[in-house]
Amino acid sequence: MRPAAGHAVRLRFGTSGIPRSTRKPGTDHGIRRARELGLDCLEMAWVNGVRMGEAAAQRIAEAARETGLELTAHGPYYVNLCGSAEVVQRSLDRLLHTARMAERCGAGSFCFHAGFYQKLDAAEADRQVRAGLARITAQLRREGVRVDVRPELTGKPTQVGSLEEILAWSATIEGVRPCVDFSHQYARHGGAFNTYREFGETLERIRDRLGCSALERLHVHIAGIEFGPRGERRHLPLRQSRFRYRELLRALKDCRVSGWVVCESPAMEDDALLLQRAYRRLR
Repeated sequence: MRPAAGHAVRLRFGTSGIPRSTRKPGTDHGIRRARELGLDCLEMAWVNGVRMGEAAAQRIAEAARETGLELTAHGPYYVNLCGSAEVVQRSLDRLLHTARMAERCGAGSFCFHAGFYQKLDAAEADRQVRAGLARITAQLRREGVRVDVRPELTGKPTQVGSLEEILAWSATIEGVRPCVDFSHQYARHGGAFNTYREFGETLERIRDRLGCSALERLHVHIAGIEFGPRGERRHLPLRQSRFRYRELLRALKDCRVSGWVVCESPAMEDDALLLQRAYRRLR
């Protein structure tokens, strides 16, 4: 595995959603709790929709500035860029709203699942997703909204979003970057892509396709995961899964990856701290 060119490595670890131990409801309180725990990022899990106004966004932005915690966001699940014209338009509206609110909260990146193949072949699904991503990024540029637009590597073969697809979109559409969910990659391929060598090869594919800068600002998801013949079934605590997270951390370290590692485990802060401690012990 070839190490990346020299740069200051900063890999931040955090939870998807506010830590379970947060004493008061609200993302601003979750940010402060995450910092108390020693975590250094948090993903706002807007999977059921972005349900906040300007005042709440301001409180979140202030909490992030005060604590130095970095933010990312996960867009709604109700998105399908491969659907009917009506479904696609609603999806685009949701993604644009997510991007705008993410920036107002101070997030640097937001991710989302692009959709399902349904009855489309891969080429037509790819064409439709590309068209949708181009519309989103063009509109955000017109508005001056600066946040990474990141289609996520998905956990089921029925979902658009293989590694090759998200890299191709990122390579050819201005403003698009990948969100690499290594646990989804493992589940999508029935337990493959679960060794140090394979993790390293994946990171090298990202670097070779998108350049070293992609590894210097990478949005990563990790969780324990259960899968079956149709791919992902559910997330698990890391220690209840066969996903080799320690080997992934070693590959991230050796490739000098910077960015955000978001733990989507149901154990939340426990597993995010487990990842952080394991990473920091590596030499």
